[in-house]
Amino acid sequence: MNASGLYKLEGLDVWTAYNYAVGSGSDDLLQLYKSKEVYSFDWKGQNGRQYDLTKRFFEDKIVTISGHIVVDTKEDFWEKYLSLWDLLKSPGSKLLYSHELEQTFSVFYLDSPNTKRFTRLQEFPDMIAVKVDLQLQVMFMEMEPPSSVPQPPVVNAGGNKSITLPTNQLTISGASATPKGGSVISSMLWEYMYSIPEGLQALVSQQTTLTPKVSLLTEPGAYRFLFTAVDSNGNQSDDQMTINVLPEPVSNNSLPYTLPFNLA
Repeated sequence: MNASGLYKLEGLDVWTAYNYAVGSGSDDLLQLYKSKEVYSFDWKGQNGRQYDLTKRFFEDKIVTISGHIVVDTKEDFWEKYLSLWDLLKSPGSKLLYSHELEQTFSVFYLDSPNTKRFTRLQEFPDMIAVKVDLQLQVMFMEMEPPSSVPQPPVVNAGGNKSITLPTNQLTISGASATPKGGSVISSMLWEYMYSIPEGLQALVSQQTTLTPKVSLLTEPGAYRFLFTAVDSNGNQSDDQMTINVLPEPVSNNSLPYTLPFNLA
């Protein structure tokens, strides 16, 4: 039995990772979002109501993914079942990709409303299955028509940062790399590009993570960094950010020093 390739959760094929064979769910995912209540006013001297339709807003939606965890033994079941549960209960939203719809949805777990005990499969008598339905909240996002052109990942270096000497190191936070089209992020890299004024030194460690550490920022200036992410299809995107290093404050009522350079 092989049900691979139908759905991916956080880039992981749910069959390969959890032996979870999805039976249905695409109908719910395809359902259009429900409109939020439209602002209106009932003028007494006019027929009907006046509606403000200059901008429309929509509710999130709840979908149910129905499937079975199919394994050889009960020990295998508990391993896959608990691994799936660990992912579902972890903080943050998750990316759910449907191969049938060729769409990625941002979801988080709500409930498992229909779970049924171990059952032997007639077609595969040596295997057992447990029915597990997943109720997910789908956060509103604009759907796009599938494209035959591979889409690169969406990369965000996290925005510019500032430190003031004598502090001379910083852990970059807020960066993100989001795959598109059912791919996964295969590699990430941070690089030091240049500085203003020229010739300033900086050291980047933990370069292949979302939270690299930058040190040796010992001179005032603007330090520019490049963040690149590559997905499993070989597509790549990059983004840049700047660390502005401000001089140590001057005491004795001296005039404040203004940094004469800044990279936006």
